[in-house]
Amino acid sequence: MHVLVTNDDGIDSPGLWTLAKAMRAAGAHVSVVAPAEEQSAMSMALPPQINRELRAIIPPAELEGILAFAHNGSPVGCVTIAMLSGLLPPIDAVVSGINRGLNGGSNVMLSGTVGAAMIGALWGLPAMAVSLQYLGPAPMPWATAAYAAERLFPLLEQIRGQGPLVLNVNVPHVASPTELRGFRQTRLSEFFFGHYLDLELNPTGPAERAQITFRFVRERIPDFAIDTDDGAVRAGYVSVTPLRPFIDHSPITLNLPELH
Repeated sequence: MHVLVTNDDGIDSPGLWTLAKAMRAAGAHVSVVAPAEEQSAMSMALPPQINRELRAIIPPAELEGILAFAHNGSPVGCVTIAMLSGLLPPIDAVVSGINRGLNGGSNVMLSGTVGAAMIGALWGLPAMAVSLQYLGPAPMPWATAAYAAERLFPLLEQIRGQGPLVLNVNVPHVASPTELRGFRQTRLSEFFFGHYLDLELNPTGPAERAQITFRFVRERIPDFAIDTDDGAVRAGYVSVTPLRPFIDHSPITLNLPELH
């Protein structure tokens, strides 16, 4: 299987190369196209500019032989290049991450990590997004997330042909895979980041030049049910949430106005 590895944290993120190494260890042929700089919270954005730079990258020594490129655009732009440019052999699956921080609840709609996987799914490919819990200054246990990604790799073949589908994987911040409690299939939690932001407006002159400060208030985050992605991770499990594109084809009746 030829796997495209991408992310939204940028080409220099250790999570990207850790994921590429895990996919190679799982038996995949791996290529990388990732943003030249961080593109977090870009969701499925595809900026309209066409004059974008693409440059070849030399992977870390342990990943010698991987074809890799940095693109100064969005994660979705990176996947689009991989699919259409002819630079790479045909892609069989898209795996995005490892993101520095969880992507759970309704926040998946904002995530560039999930967005990159979702555009791969819309191309008809099995796709997976992998995110690792962030706990402030504590070192990121990339190897734990790599272990989870490698173990879940066979699911990509299992979901092939089941329509646009992304496996959204969130991994607890534990030092070793031996500390994981297991894998759980989950649903999205009701976590929306906007409910836990404090915003301060600090006028320094005209109102239109006011400084706005956002602070994410982690201490206000509630407990989540263990059958949700956020709840499972906080209980020590690797959360696996199947996601489909946010298109609801169920019928809705609207009372539209008449023309006068």
